[in-house]
Amino acid sequence: MTRFDTLRPPVIGDPTAAAYKDWFHLNIFLPESGRVVLINLSLHGAPWDSRARVVGVALASAADGDWIGGVEVAAFANSTVETQAIFLSTLSIAVTRDGSALHARVDRPEDGFEADLVAHPLLPAAGLDLTAEFGSGWIGWSAVPVLSISGSLKIDGEEIALNDARGYHDHNWGRWFWGEDVAWEWGAWVLGDDITIVAARGTDKAHFNRQPPHVFLVQDRRVYGFTPNQIALSYQGAPTRTVRRLPGSLAAIYPDRRSPDLPQTVTLRADSPIARFELEFETGTAAQLLLSDPMRPGAGFINELAGRCKLVATLDQGLLRAEGVGVFEYVE
Repeated sequence: MTRFDTLRPPVIGDPTAAAYKDWFHLNIFLPESGRVVLINLSLHGAPWDSRARVVGVALASAADGDWIGGVEVAAFANSTVETQAIFLSTLSIAVTRDGSALHARVDRPEDGFEADLVAHPLLPAAGLDLTAEFGSGWIGWSAVPVLSISGSLKIDGEEIALNDARGYHDHNWGRWFWGEDVAWEWGAWVLGDDITIVAARGTDKAHFNRQPPHVFLVQDRRVYGFTPNQIALSYQGAPTRTVRRLPGSLAAIYPDRRSPDLPQTVTLRADSPIARFELEFETGTAAQLLLSDPMRPGAGFINELAGRCKLVATLDQGLLRAEGVGVFEYVE
């Protein structure tokens, strides 16, 4: 039985089909270089509507703070979408036929990004699966938080040795329109050889009204969960400058979003009877993904913050310290 979720497309006659959203997301963490890699394939709008779009994104934070990669946008008619797969001409994410792994491919040498990756889950089950109200509709989220990544990765002409690198995968789906007064904060951090932390919460676009956060920590194969009243998530420091904005055509339309008010430092604390920790994440560089809704006027802005992090934790009365890398999404 597969540990990966399936896409959730609308059926003909679904009155909410125009607001349909669905995507597969993959992160690869490279602690030695401090890099974070993301590959995302997403669906926007009713699949049978000629206005609907499939979007592929491949980005990697570079050692000098720049971002390498690019975006492909296509109509559904020029894409291949299956139950557990999305294929574009230069990007794809698909669950393998036997359901045991995730296969991601990027063929964008002109953007300095080439990859052929296989991701195997290291946990017996997904760490989180939920749905919640979101704008005029709702959003679903299913995560496979700990993956072992193998295969080939070439960034800006450099062959990257993966050596069973850590990865994170999630699937989001639902019904809403980009441009509504909804957003989210999400982060994934990998520390040492065996610790992964994931945090997420919904917000309004101004990040004043925040929903209860969801946080869990994975050490080796054990998952520590926390209730919302046990969690504190805060930001400090001067705003972070956005280095890369994609796609460029939309960036030109929204020059006012060039310098969003992004956090420099993210501090996450959680405390339960058997586990407590404090994570400090320092933003090293930021990229902005612009998503224009194909079905009606409106846009969303996904700010990807990459950097290094430090952890102090007490798990089952054992004290540990670790350092690593992570990514934090600050959506507006």
